[in-house]
Amino acid sequence: MDQTEYEKCLECGHQMKVNPGYVTWCEKCNWNIDEEEGKPIEELIHKGLKKKSTDRLFEEFKYSVDRRLPFSKQRIYTYLLAIIVHGSTFAILGMAIFFYSTHSSWLFILANVMVLLWITIILPYRKRLPGRAIRRDEFPELYGMVDEIGDRMNVPPVDMIILNEEYDAYILHLKRNKRAIVLGVPFLAALTMQEKIAVISQQMSHFAHPNISNSSLVERAKHVLDSWYDTVDPQGSGLLYWVVFPLIILRLLLFAIISSIYALLIKSMRQEMHRLFYIADHEASETAGSEAVLSLFLKFEMEGLFFLTAEQVAEYQYNKELYDEFRNRMAAVPGQEILRLQRLQEMRYAEKRSYHPPMKNRIDLIREHWAIVPAYRPDPARERRFNEECRDLEQRSQRILLNDLRGAG
Repeated sequence: MDQTEYEKCLECGHQMKVNPGYVTWCEKCNWNIDEEEGKPIEELIHKGLKKKSTDRLFEEFKYSVDRRLPFSKQRIYTYLLAIIVHGSTFAILGMAIFFYSTHSSWLFILANVMVLLWITIILPYRKRLPGRAIRRDEFPELYGMVDEIGDRMNVPPVDMIILNEEYDAYILHLKRNKRAIVLGVPFLAALTMQEKIAVISQQMSHFAHPNISNSSLVERAKHVLDSWYDTVDPQGSGLLYWVVFPLIILRLLLFAIISSIYALLIKSMRQEMHRLFYIADHEASETAGSEAVLSLFLKFEMEGLFFLTAEQVAEYQYNKELYDEFRNRMAAVPGQEILRLQRLQEMRYAEKRSYHPPMKNRIDLIREHWAIVPAYRPDPARERRFNEECRDLEQRSQRILLNDLRGAG
């Protein structure tokens, strides 16, 4: 006997299937397909339709994948904004020195505050690694796969692989021109072999095509702006916050200025960054197969499911194997929820990260240049050894993650 529950759509009257624990939405009119901030999907679409430059780039890549990153006037704007950021920051120190030279007691106090502000902005540039660096001799298969995929793209071996408990993967440019690839163990645990190859290929492609965001001038400007944010954020707290910015109106004004500069900096880089992602998707598609890349995109949407699983495993301790439990839950996701995520990707023009191109465009370009046979596929023995290393990584990661969650609880 069918025990399936249904609800009537408030928009079109269609009978919607109810899956407990998942979003109830209408397949016919897409009502309630996206619950994010209560915004209907149409608002996200219209917001993204204004990006004409992105549409032109998309049309260009539909006919031919140009792997070059040509110099453009947007680069000039980016460098000018970066120089303005650095110049304004050092101007604070210059003003402080001038105030010291006036021998005024009040200006002396103000100069001390400005020096304190300048130190606050400059020092946080010394960033820590976002995870644990693993040794090449300890995980030879993982390093070997990254090196082989990089070799296909004429990229020298990476200097470091960093693992953490994020549901993500990205690259880092470190001091002394060292390069690192950062892999979130939860995200790797969600992927099949070819999907792992796809995500590694995407990251190595970013190394293969240097872009303006990797410029030391621009990268340092972004870190300075981040430091400004942390210092003048109206929601901030702490002793330094109240010493440096006791005036609410001044804080709000500076926050608005910094936000505007940051938005202009990101906007000036957007087209080049979109081009870079289109190239990375294409090269990952060639390396791992287009099917693996599309599946990879879908599993990006499973982040919420993973952290819900982690919280429940940490609290109730009914299963000691966090990542096995997560994979079991992924396999049990109802088909209607998979359809919702796929349709949401197709409809979503505005990405959470403004430097990412619209997911719809990325999916359409992969389908336009479909690669059936992957160029890189490890043999069964190699795949078995690689999976054993991944299993070891999962065991270490789940101890860290579960201990952190239980400690926080």
